[in-house]
Amino acid sequence: MVKGINRQVLEIRDPGSPYFERAFFFVKPEYAFTSEQTLRRAAEDSLAGADHLPRTRRKRVREILLRVLGAVGAACAGAVVTAILLV
Repeated sequence: MVKGINRQVLEIRDPGSPYFERAFFFVKPEYAFTSEQTLRRAAEDSLAGADHLPRTRRKRVREILLRVLGAVGAACAGAVVTAILLV
């Protein structure tokens, strides 16, 4: 942990992301006396999602549409199989 003149800064080297080599966290003054282990754990938890690219909205809509169409197709196939078995 690096102590500055007015702030404490926590540096995480190699945060586990292919995109970043370092991360800096500025500690709030009310948590300045929190143990370094606790601060590091909180910083690493907040970095847990930094290793993936966010999906675009178009990809999310496409994914939802494909799931809905798949469910409708499965329901239709089930109805056809049920009709064949009842005949």
